[in-house]
Amino acid sequence: MKKFRKILRKIVLLLVVLAAAVCVCNLTTPFEKTYYAENSAEGKKQIALTFDDGPGKYTEELLDGLRERDIKASFFLMGSKAEKHPEIVKTMYDDGHLIGNHTYSHINFFKSDRETIAKELEQTNEILEGITGERPQFFRPPYGYYTGLQLNKIDQIAILWSSTPRDWVNIDEDYICDYIVEHARDGQIILVHDTKDATVPAVLRAIDILTEEGYEFVRVDELLCRNGDMLAPGLAYRFCGDGKRIWYF
Repeated sequence: MKKFRKILRKIVLLLVVLAAAVCVCNLTTPFEKTYYAENSAEGKKQIALTFDDGPGKYTEELLDGLRERDIKASFFLMGSKAEKHPEIVKTMYDDGHLIGNHTYSHINFFKSDRETIAKELEQTNEILEGITGERPQFFRPPYGYYTGLQLNKIDQIAILWSSTPRDWVNIDEDYICDYIVEHARDGQIILVHDTKDATVPAVLRAIDILTEEGYEFVRVDELLCRNGDMLAPGLAYRFCGDGKRIWYF
C-alpha cells in the first residue's frame, strides 16, 4: 500500500508538471501575425536609431537633420503628445520613419493591470492611425519594463534596445555623441530621446562621424529583418547580429 501511494504521488506530480508546461507554452506562444521588411542595405554595418517620448519641441529640428542626411529612424511616440502635435507626426510619417507606440501617458507596466495597459496602447494606436492612416505594428514598453505574460496579450511587436547613453540622466551633448560613437556596433538598436535639447545635435554629430566610418542608419524593422527573419508579437527584440537576432521573452 505504501509503495502504491508513492507511485501515485509520482504520477500526480508528473501530471502537474505536464499541465504547467502546457500552460507556459500557451502563454509564450506568439500571435499568428508576423511582420517582414525588405532591407536594401544588406551586408553593411547598420544601426537603428530609436527615439522615445516624443514628439517634443526638438523633434522638428531632428527631422530636418535626418532629412538632410537621408537617414531613416524609428520613433516611439506617446499618445498624449502625438495628440497635441499631429503635424509633426504626419511629417515624420511622410519622411518615411517608423512610428511606434509608447503608450498614451508613459505608464509603468509593472504597476499597471492588463486593462490599463490595453487601454493606453489602444488609445495611442487610434491617435497615430488617425494621423497617418496606418496602425502601428510596433511598441516599446516605457522604461523597458514588461513580463512575458504581458507581451503575449499585446498584438504588437515589442522593441527594446541594446545601447543607450542614458540621455535622460547624462544631458550633455559631447557625452551623448561620444558614447554613441565609441559604443557603436553593427546590429545595435540605440535608445535616445528627441525630448532632450542636448540629444538632437549630439545624435546628428554622431551620425556624421559613424557614416564616415562606414555605418548606415536604418529603421528598426529593416535592421531586425535584414537576415530574412520574420518578427512576431510575444517577443521583445533588442539586437540583430550577423546571421542571427537576439530577443527576450
